[in-house]
Amino acid sequence: MGVIPGRSLRIESDGPTLEALLHPPEGEPPFPGVVICHPHPQYGGNMYNNVVGALVRAVTGVGAAALRFNFRGVGASEGAYDNGAGEMEDVLAALGALRSQPEVKADRVALAGYSFGAMVMLRAASDRDDLAAVISVANPTQRGPKVEIHMLAPTLFVVGDRDQYCDGQLLLEYRDQIGEDVTVEIVPGVDHFWAGSDDRLIDIVQAFLRRTLT
Repeated sequence: MGVIPGRSLRIESDGPTLEALLHPPEGEPPFPGVVICHPHPQYGGNMYNNVVGALVRAVTGVGAAALRFNFRGVGASEGAYDNGAGEMEDVLAALGALRSQPEVKADRVALAGYSFGAMVMLRAASDRDDLAAVISVANPTQRGPKVEIHMLAPTLFVVGDRDQYCDGQLLLEYRDQIGEDVTVEIVPGVDHFWAGSDDRLIDIVQAFLRRTLT
C-alpha cells in the first residue's frame, strides 16, 4: 500500500510559514484527521522520513486524513531550529490548519509523532481535552522525579525493544501517571529507526486508530 498523493499547504506558525502536505483518504468527506510530526531536524529529520510515511499510510488506510509538515528551518519551511520551543508552536499551528480544512471533521483530530517529533508533540498534547487520540512512536525517554506530560486523550506509545533512545519498560512503569487510557506496545527486534518494520508499525497504529478515531 503506497501513500496517497498529498495536497500542498502553507501553514502560518508564530512567525515562520511552514510547508505541509495533506493526504486525504479514499471515500467521501468529511474525515477525521491526524497531524504527523517528523524526527529531529538537526539529524536529517523531515516529513519524508520512512516512519512518517508509514504513519501517513496507517492513517489514510483507516479512512482519516493525514497532515505532515516540516518544522521551522526544514525544507521549504521558514525560520530556524528552536530547540523544541518554537517547534511546539509549529505542532499547534499544524493542528489548527488541519481543523480548518473543509474535508476534515474539526472535532475528530489527533496528533502523532516520531522520535523528536513525538517528544515535541507530547508536550503540545499534554492536558488538552480537544484531541481524539495521541500516537507516540519512539519518543526519547529519561527517568526523572515526575512525569511532565498528562494525556487526557487515549494515547499509544510504540517502541522497539532494541530502541537506543526510548525505554519501553520505563513507559510501562510511568503509564498510569501519564493518563487514564495509555497503551504501550513494545515491538520485538525493532530499533529506533524501524528499518524494514514499517508494516508492523502500521498494523499497531491502525488497530489503535480504529478504536479511538474512526
